[in-house]
Amino acid sequence: MKPGYRQEVLNVVLAQILQERGVVSVPEKVVREVLSMPGKRRMPDIMVDFMGLRTVIEGEVDDQPDAKSRSLESAEKRVEEGIAHIGVAVIYPAFLRQLELGALKSQMAECHYEIAVVAESQFGERSFNHGDANYLAEALRKTFDQLVKEDVVSQAVALLDAGIDKLAAAVRHCPGFVPTAAQVLGIRALPPRKKTKAEATE
Repeated sequence: MKPGYRQEVLNVVLAQILQERGVVSVPEKVVREVLSMPGKRRMPDIMVDFMGLRTVIEGEVDDQPDAKSRSLESAEKRVEEGIAHIGVAVIYPAFLRQLELGALKSQMAECHYEIAVVAESQFGERSFNHGDANYLAEALRKTFDQLVKEDVVSQAVALLDAGIDKLAAAVRHCPGFVPTAAQVLGIRALPPRKKTKAEATE
């Protein structure tokens, strides 16, 4: 009887391929649990570590109805719930189910998938793209780079805002600060503002 792997087994093998290429690290406990019982009904999510970010692989097989929408919704849900920083939706070709376990990894290392990447910042490939494990590795790196940039920018903006607030508070108590700072910066002093008639009569 030919094996009929569940998608969790394919998820683990894909994670192992990425780990062998130095892209992610995979908890050995999950690998043992899934691969030792490939027909088990209830299996854990495949959570890997990518550059310090929790990354979940949500796979479906293309012989299942609504495979793309189901995998993408699962990946989005894991990110929205805060379980993972990055969600990877993968659609596996159905022929992989019928391979012997010994040949599965070599075939998966070469074949192409439909892949979408979802991240906390909503950056990522929401639409599916065709690619192999190398394509997925590059998509993860791009997502990581974008997340880092956005985090750095947001932190810089927060620090700048805090500095401006502190400066504004300090200036309120130093009446001579503004003219002195303007002189140091080479900003010409404006002539005193003329009072309006209404202000003059007060």
